[in-house]
Amino acid sequence: MKSFIDKTIKPFLTIAGLFTCMAGLYAFLPQFTVENIAKLPFAVDYTIFVQHWGMMVLLVGIFMIISAVKVAWRIPVLIYSAIEKAFMVFLYLFNAGRPFSAGFQGAAIMDGVIVIYLLLYFWTLREKERN
Repeated sequence: MKSFIDKTIKPFLTIAGLFTCMAGLYAFLPQFTVENIAKLPFAVDYTIFVQHWGMMVLLVGIFMIISAVKVAWRIPVLIYSAIEKAFMVFLYLFNAGRPFSAGFQGAAIMDGVIVIYLLLYFWTLREKERN
């Protein structure tokens, strides 16, 4: 498993980071993104919250991309990313029966894949420390 992670960590973080950055659309085009990507009605009262969330996730994606090449950033960025993404998956699963959850299915699947990979990454680090 270590060999697989060692060979794939840089491209994985770059690609996962780019996909994560797509949430930045919520920061800059909140109404368009909510209505066309999440397929939810846009509530103008939540514009600031939507934009703030979009910027935070955009930054997570940028930091993931940076951590692909700047190894010193990797551990803190990936711990934060794993927690944030695992919580997104939890929220999706917890609300899966509600109509509004359908707009978050793609993000939940993507985040689930990223969380699984990051758990494998942390497991290989732990194994490396043991040896």
